[in-house]
Amino acid sequence: MISKQFIKSSFIYSVIGALPLASSIILLPFYTNMLTTDQFGVLAIYITLTLIVQVIVNFSLEQYLGIHWIELQDNVQKAKENVGTVVSLLLLIGFLFMVVFIISGDTVFSAFSKFTKNKINLEFYPWGFMCALTAIFNSLFKNYTALLIYQQRPIRFFWLNIFNFVLTIGISLSILFYKPFSLAGPMYGRLLSGLGIFSLALFFFISEFGISFHKKLLRGIAVFCFPLFVFSILSWIVGNVDRYIIAYFLKSSDVAIFSFAIQCTLLLDFFQSGLSSSIFPKVFNIWKAKNIRYGTVEANRYFNGFTAITMLIIPVLVITLPLIIPIVVRNKDFYLTFPFLAILFAGYALGGLRAYFWAPLVYFKKTKAFPKIFFFSAIIQILASIGLIYFFGLIGAVWANFLVKPVQLLFMYNESRKVFDYKFNRWKLIYLPTIFIIAVLISESIASNETRLFFETGQLVVAVVLVYLVYRKELIPIIRERFHL
Repeated sequence: MISKQFIKSSFIYSVIGALPLASSIILLPFYTNMLTTDQFGVLAIYITLTLIVQVIVNFSLEQYLGIHWIELQDNVQKAKENVGTVVSLLLLIGFLFMVVFIISGDTVFSAFSKFTKNKINLEFYPWGFMCALTAIFNSLFKNYTALLIYQQRPIRFFWLNIFNFVLTIGISLSILFYKPFSLAGPMYGRLLSGLGIFSLALFFFISEFGISFHKKLLRGIAVFCFPLFVFSILSWIVGNVDRYIIAYFLKSSDVAIFSFAIQCTLLLDFFQSGLSSSIFPKVFNIWKAKNIRYGTVEANRYFNGFTAITMLIIPVLVITLPLIIPIVVRNKDFYLTFPFLAILFAGYALGGLRAYFWAPLVYFKKTKAFPKIFFFSAIIQILASIGLIYFFGLIGAVWANFLVKPVQLLFMYNESRKVFDYKFNRWKLIYLPTIFIIAVLISESIASNETRLFFETGQLVVAVVLVYLVYRKELIPIIRERFHL
């Protein structure tokens, strides 16, 4: 049975790790009410720019830190050399990127503005420049908090993320109220909070591991990280290119509406990422202790639980978000996202299976498979987005976002089965979420604005019934023990 300590740490890593998203959700009502729809759309583009810069600067080093910490944690000197070298690389890459960005940034931004059909104006100074700095700051913090997860230090992880959360909201709102209908609040809030967490992460890295640079480690780092880096670039394309295609064919207000819908679904995305982060160290240690390359009941239960939790969360979010959002968001343009939510969330129902297919590729260092997986996924995402957005508008972007997820899953399984022998309960990881997805798509296809709540309540009933039928042998003993029945 999964321990109480694991549940506690999983809660911290999943929920507290999602605080950057929580801050975005809390700030959303203020942004939607104190920015124009067009400004919100431009802000969404700046945020995606920050993400791609963070991917470049980060070079997937947080994955390297985690896996190699598991291997080297018993050798203090080698662990220090490893972590110190990674920190040095992060600082060096960040500095070099800023030099290149300062030289070429204005030209790139001007070209993009001219490229879009509706001439969406993006400014390099100051907003684009601030995006790059924010990304560099966040990258170091991301590496440190990733290391804390593998070190199993949930308390420090908790307080660092709380600090980031409070700082981001406090600075953003202070400036936004002082200067409404300007990007100053959102941009400075992200920049200055990023500076704060960068300073703390750097302090802890130096005090615990020092900063060093060992050339002997560079080849191993490059071999491990480069495929993941290419994957991260392609993953960014899959996750964000639709915003740029919408900007080209439609207008910045349409970017705002779609981005608002995506931000709603990121609530689940970040939760799944946090849950994966708490699951992977447990699973990796099981594989290491038994020296195995095949699925076991002990390890599989984590992925099964992942699927069950996701199944129950999705319909709850689909029902509650359209009820909560109008209370805090006065701009009715954003209510146009409500019919999109169920389809967007349904794409996450197979998240447990995705985590299972992902884990062996990372643990057995077969990261060269990721570029292949996401290269084809990115091509499909781009083609689907262009075609569907051109013919159907925003709902086309929604369907492209949904369709690419099972495509990724197939590519990922094809690669991971080459290094891992999968043995698992198909009902729990495949059939259960697939039946739920079909139920969601059928009900959404016949629902209207007046009947949508009825059908989405039905989706919740379907999820509860399916989870009970498949997991009843595990749930009933837990319920009896908990309530002394």
